[in-house]
Amino acid sequence: MRNIFLAIALISSIDLSAQDSTVTVKTEIIRKREVDSNLVFNYTSSSINSLFNESIRSGASNRITVDFDYAANSSNAPMGLVYALLFRKDITTAMKERVDNNIKSSLKFEDYMKTGLTYRHYFKKWDGEVFFNYSHRQMRNVIASKETFQLLFYGNARFAGTTTDLSNLRVQNIIYNQYTGGVKKKIDYGKYQMDVGVGLSFLQVINQQDISTKQTSVYTAVDGDTIRINYDLTFNAAREGANTFFQRNGVGGSGDFHLGFMDKSNWKLNIDVTDVGYMMFRAAPVNYNGAKTIEFRGIVIPNLLNFSSATFDTLNLDSAVRSYLPTKSNNQYSLFYPFSASVTFSKSLMHEKLVLTFGLQYRNLPKYYAYGYMKANYFIKPDMVFSVTGGAGGYSWFNLGVEFAKRWKYFDLTLGTSNLLGTVIPSHYTGTGIYMRLGSSF
Repeated sequence: MRNIFLAIALISSIDLSAQDSTVTVKTEIIRKREVDSNLVFNYTSSSINSLFNESIRSGASNRITVDFDYAANSSNAPMGLVYALLFRKDITTAMKERVDNNIKSSLKFEDYMKTGLTYRHYFKKWDGEVFFNYSHRQMRNVIASKETFQLLFYGNARFAGTTTDLSNLRVQNIIYNQYTGGVKKKIDYGKYQMDVGVGLSFLQVINQQDISTKQTSVYTAVDGDTIRINYDLTFNAAREGANTFFQRNGVGGSGDFHLGFMDKSNWKLNIDVTDVGYMMFRAAPVNYNGAKTIEFRGIVIPNLLNFSSATFDTLNLDSAVRSYLPTKSNNQYSLFYPFSASVTFSKSLMHEKLVLTFGLQYRNLPKYYAYGYMKANYFIKPDMVFSVTGGAGGYSWFNLGVEFAKRWKYFDLTLGTSNLLGTVIPSHYTGTGIYMRLGSSF
């Protein structure tokens, strides 16, 4: 009998040990699945290249990424015309007429380019990470009336005997290098989680130009012999002449802020405010300012498509007439960088095979409407996802985007476009976009 009890006790102890081991293994599997499931929320924005929009693979402590992102949107100008301007190609009559026929009252255009390198390190003890980023960036923005477009692309002959309104013109261009350091921390409340991120940047401005007009008009006489310009113009530039890549013609700072709420792998709400920044230009600025009326006889208006600080100097005018041109100075100036704010809500469905995201984004640009979009991410495999995005707003009409991402053990690759039609058929569509990211977690 004693031997029977000993056998039962031994079998029970083995069974309990096995159960404990099984529970431990199951717990670890669940934990790993929960950690990995957080990666589905890397794909929640219209473009993946955000400092807070990715996570380090579970089990890894370091991550390096190289990324590129370019997007352009316009209310009326097809990308074919934009490319011709940027790369100094021939602008055909068909291009100009297509834009002219589409413009109702004003032309709006904006584009941005960002390419960079990011390193981030995960600290297991406090469940957070630090990151360092370098990015080369460029931003352009144009707001112009329909008559301004017609004057620039067709000349003033068609306005003989009439007055052309050039008021409220705004042209802005900024080229700079950005150096960023930041932290991202996850706080676990059991069923719910929250992550908080902050990034601070030093901005090294390579070049900047800013043209704006208030009440400005051009009268062309019937015979074309006389042109009368009533202008209120401000033109600021970081410097005259060409620039080198690491030249510092201006400096500034900016901040990025992130707040996320998550119900494990069920849903997530993100709030992001990026590029809250300020720039100062003190090295070698040049300015032109004036609010006057001037009359030209027997001359042609200069080509404003190639407007620069030397434009007024190239006019062949006598000293009396030249005194009515804008006054040149070298005063220091500053500006606030256009910030972006976005809210996204993501919901996981079909046992995490499908993630739906609804987002609203605002950029602090003149006459910019909030951009709304919906993104569907379908996981073909746990490490492979295909996404489709549809959005409208900003300066453009409807945008259709696609994205593909693949993750291996140590590497991952993402390719996408925020505007597929404009990228494939630029001659007829007013937006384009392409982005990529190559990352390694180890």
